[in-house]
Amino acid sequence: MIGKDTIRCIESIVHEIVDPLGFDLVEVKYFRTNSDIVVRLLIDRIEGGITLHECSELNNRIGKEIEDKNIINQKYLLEVSSPGLDRDLIEPKDFKRTINREIRIFLNEQHNEKTEFKGKLMKIDEQGINIIDQENKELKIPFTKITKAKQVIL
Repeated sequence: MIGKDTIRCIESIVHEIVDPLGFDLVEVKYFRTNSDIVVRLLIDRIEGGITLHECSELNNRIGKEIEDKNIINQKYLLEVSSPGLDRDLIEPKDFKRTINREIRIFLNEQHNEKTEFKGKLMKIDEQGINIIDQENKELKIPFTKITKAKQVIL
């Protein structure tokens, strides 16, 4: 299987390629299927949205670098794709991608007597997020209270 050092090398290669282009490495997944190892790179534009053509081009560039540097010395399949609109919002950068969009938030404790909110994400800072809820009230919710958050897909 692929070790942690190999994953760090892959992440480094990906960052060298995607960061200057305004893309962000969201996640590296790897798993075995029959006789192949699959390395799946979830990449998005920092301001959100990546095209199929961009995924294909990045797949070619990243794959060439991995091959040139002989990072994976066994049979593998490289996949570059979008993380999708319905992914969980986990890190502050995930929330930044959804500013001015509708999100649903689940909390680990009550905030204004509720543990679930739906509203438009207005801003984000180091401590948390501000949303305009369905009652048109602005709420500040600390990251420490958020257990799960997702963009609402209409």
